[in-house]
Amino acid sequence: MLFDAHSHLNMVPEEELTLTLAKAKQSGVGEIISCSTSFTSNETNLDLSRRYPQIKTAIGLYPLDIVELNNNELNRAFDFFKFEIDNSIAIGEIGLDFKYSRRQEEQTKQIEVFNRFIDMAVEYNKPLIVHSRFAQSQVLELLNEKNPSKVLLHSFVDSQKLMRKATQLGYYVSCGLSVLWNEEVQKNIKEFPLEKLLFETDSPITFKEFKATPDKIYVIAEKVAQIKGITLKEIEGIQEKNYRKLFY
Repeated sequence: MLFDAHSHLNMVPEEELTLTLAKAKQSGVGEIISCSTSFTSNETNLDLSRRYPQIKTAIGLYPLDIVELNNNELNRAFDFFKFEIDNSIAIGEIGLDFKYSRRQEEQTKQIEVFNRFIDMAVEYNKPLIVHSRFAQSQVLELLNEKNPSKVLLHSFVDSQKLMRKATQLGYYVSCGLSVLWNEEVQKNIKEFPLEKLLFETDSPITFKEFKATPDKIYVIAEKVAQIKGITLKEIEGIQEKNYRKLFY
């Protein structure tokens, strides 16, 4: 069985969702983790997971959204997260984004909240799904300081050196549709241990000519099987083992 470890199904129109889930199931995709980024998306994803067993919710706040929130709003958010923690499969999408937050005070705030999320993950033994755009080294350093036991680094496939460091720390890495065309990503995946790899679509975002939908996990799996020189069935077995080890 295959799994989509990072999507945003709250962004899929309700009238399309049933077909989206059916196509994923037909393609051999079991559970789909829908990551949250805002107050509204947290509530929507939790509602979706109650109505559709195929959908699992990750609760969290996107790092770029954090800089817009005051302390009262953040405290209210964390009270909500602790109340709903048992109804979530993971904490995410959280982390750092220094591409669009370049001011020191914004980066400092992101770091403070990221540390707060890490502490919550340790306290409740929940996996983290981590965003790290333009801040991959900083994310690894912060995680290493607090040593959470379960971490998935979202779309962490651009640097072979940092990918290797992530595995040394015991973390998982997810790759998405870029593996279909990006030769550098293909090279990195070829050298990366399958035992620490998961797949994601980040749906419903569009990449090049590909509209990301959870059924595309099957296409990603086929490509990785080709890169690794193994069968799709072997990939499916490893994916299921990785997914259940991290999230259950």
